[in-house]
Amino acid sequence: MISYVIGINGGGTHTTFVLADSDLREIARVEGGASNPNVVGREVAHDNIEQGVNRLLQTAGISIGQVKAIGGGFAGLDRPADHDAFRALFESLYPGLPLALDNDAVPVLVAFGGTPYGIVIISGTGMISLGMNAAGERARSGGWGHHVDRGSGYWIAREGLYSVYTAFDKGHPSPLAERMMAKIGAAHPPEAISWLYAPERRITDLAGLAAEVVQMANAGDMDAVRIMVSAADALAQATLTVARNLRFTEPFPVVLSGSIFTYSDVLREHFTAAVQAEMPHARPVFSPRDAAIGAAMMALSAAGLPVPHPADSETALHGPPPPRATERRNFLSLRGHQMPTLAFISTMNIEDSRVGALVTPVLPRLAALIDAAVPRFERGGRVFYAGAGTSGRMGVLDAAECVPTFSTDPEQIIALLAGGQQAVANATESAEDDADSGAAMVAAHKIGADDIVIGLAASGTTPFVIGVLQAARARGALTGSVACTVNAPISQWADYALEIPTGAEILTGSTRLKAGTAQKMVLNMFSTGLMQQIGKVYSNLMIDMKASNSKLRERAIRIVAAAAGISTAEAAALMAASNREMKTAIVAARLGVSPEEARQRLAEVGGKVGRLLP
Repeated sequence: MISYVIGINGGGTHTTFVLADSDLREIARVEGGASNPNVVGREVAHDNIEQGVNRLLQTAGISIGQVKAIGGGFAGLDRPADHDAFRALFESLYPGLPLALDNDAVPVLVAFGGTPYGIVIISGTGMISLGMNAAGERARSGGWGHHVDRGSGYWIAREGLYSVYTAFDKGHPSPLAERMMAKIGAAHPPEAISWLYAPERRITDLAGLAAEVVQMANAGDMDAVRIMVSAADALAQATLTVARNLRFTEPFPVVLSGSIFTYSDVLREHFTAAVQAEMPHARPVFSPRDAAIGAAMMALSAAGLPVPHPADSETALHGPPPPRATERRNFLSLRGHQMPTLAFISTMNIEDSRVGALVTPVLPRLAALIDAAVPRFERGGRVFYAGAGTSGRMGVLDAAECVPTFSTDPEQIIALLAGGQQAVANATESAEDDADSGAAMVAAHKIGADDIVIGLAASGTTPFVIGVLQAARARGALTGSVACTVNAPISQWADYALEIPTGAEILTGSTRLKAGTAQKMVLNMFSTGLMQQIGKVYSNLMIDMKASNSKLRERAIRIVAAAAGISTAEAAALMAASNREMKTAIVAARLGVSPEEARQRLAEVGGKVGRLLP
């Protein structure tokens, strides 16, 4: 006797019902109305499920008595109250029938691998990232509804509308606006307001506008591309959150699901690159079977029947690893030689705009590095930046700028550049392969326990930098590193390793672009944070700058006036009486003492104005 099971994939816009036999052969399939109670309400969801199952059975010509179990995936069913309510709904409709009901993400995982192992990321009307590890632990990110979630169809549509109305307010032409207004049936944005805010307007109506953003992004519209890249980043971060919480260390599937992933080339490619930049062992894949079949597989298990294990899932997990992230080709610029100038540099701008968010996760570790450096620097230790190529030149730039900005001695912050100082203007990129020369520079500068050495390498593999860090660490120096890849070899030689997965550059491998920007941001924060902690900042003012030209002398006077609450004329006179020492002038004015006494009081507190003034 043939055994049948029903699989149901319930969504916010429609529901798919599948009847399959015990060998997972599809017998019948029908589509029905939405069954997400958070979108259409429980009564409508109940009716749509009942009607869909009845139509499915009629299509197959069988009765419910021939069905061994029902499996279903519905949004929100990992919340206990929703799960209990849905189980009660099914038990009232089909009493005594074995049930396997879960969040709508779970059947997608089961459809791919036969078991709920890995992560599924869904972007349709809504979004969710949900995963399970081999121990059966479950984690999720997103799936909290349209008011909260980023990267869903609803969010994409809303961002598209924001872009449309912003362009309209500025009087800028917008092909995306033309497309979205045509979809709504409005001649221009003001005319669309009545449609957008009509009482009968539903979330799914608005989410449907995401298709226009998707198509415009696929066609190269920069406003739409920007939105889809932001959506991909949001979905990637949700996925990475789940992966970290589940502690995946071996290759694991990330199953892409939902209409946005299906139809958006930009989203799909950028998401894959963003996830693998941080977790190279992630394997983004599409399942050859849909969620309704996955729900039928869950039903087989609930009925105590064997579940076929898809062979293609193993193949997908054991393919070749992705290239190193900084060497990966960027999907957005694959046709770079054909792009108009504005489109090309807009693409660069889109990628550059991502850097700040990529740096954010390393801030706690960067702050710890700064705090560890402060006592060493105050004891007379020096800061060394070691790097080659662009990375090394970022170090040269920051070291040079600390002198006028904070009146540091040139011997306090020093750049060690592969190939020597001549490599600042004349690239000698082959010098980066010489680890021994890095170690020799450490010896030449007599680096010791009070010194701070920070290695800079976008790839994270530069032998010169590794040579510097190894030698500096052996001498007891505090070490840090900044790489733009994960699992970077230089990280193992750093007390404080910062890894910023900037990913593929617009020009493949040209890490002077995003990676260089990320490193410059980190060095800005390191040197400025260090100077702030040792007392060279008061409020948000540079109070120890070197006023070496007329512009800077005028700025110094304005800073003293602002910090002391006096006029610029008074500040100028006080600066002259204080030997142009800004700190001395500020303390003298605020405490009403002579420059000599102010200088003495500053010496007693290590030059930290904040210890004398509130």
